[in-house]
Amino acid sequence: MDSFSSHSDAELLSLLSQDNKKAFEYLFHQFYTPLCRFSLKYVRQEEATEEIVQEVFLYIWEKRNIIQIKSSLKAYLFTAVKNRSINYLKAQMDHLEDADNLPEDKHPFYQENEDNIDHQELVKFVGLAVDNLPNRCKIIFNLSRNSGLTYQEISEELNISKKTVEAQMSIALKRLRESLSMHWDKIVLILALGLMLEQIFNLF
Repeated sequence: MDSFSSHSDAELLSLLSQDNKKAFEYLFHQFYTPLCRFSLKYVRQEEATEEIVQEVFLYIWEKRNIIQIKSSLKAYLFTAVKNRSINYLKAQMDHLEDADNLPEDKHPFYQENEDNIDHQELVKFVGLAVDNLPNRCKIIFNLSRNSGLTYQEISEELNISKKTVEAQMSIALKRLRESLSMHWDKIVLILALGLMLEQIFNLF
């Protein structure tokens, strides 16, 4: 597969149009893992990201004789994965309830012993707090904090109003503050020991 590394994008596309499976395998192995990691920033579910990336490659193979790519192959692949990831989130949004009906004291997050928790457990605790957000809040929160999208960009990607995005972010932040309040002293202690904030919130 390394023999294809010197080929231009145009040459690789030409090989694909000629049903060259080796060229396709080269692209797959070259980009599959980076694309999965990229999709994970949006979707936050490994199985879903793998399906999304596989669907993109399947589409390319099925349309290999007619597909026209004007950008670089890399740019095309990442754009295609981004679009499919956003579409996946849109589909999820259509089936989500606006409120989380599970009482807070029934969440696994609230079953932990707050007096016996180390750094690694705290990281997991924060991740669990995010996971326990209402689904709509969680999707929008992750797009903002993890994918780095602005409120306006989230609004456009999900076809919802900017005010809806702002309201959902407000709900998410309020719930996270409430969930983490009993452990905030431990978070401050970890910061005092020289650990970066990103190490604690890198699961967002």
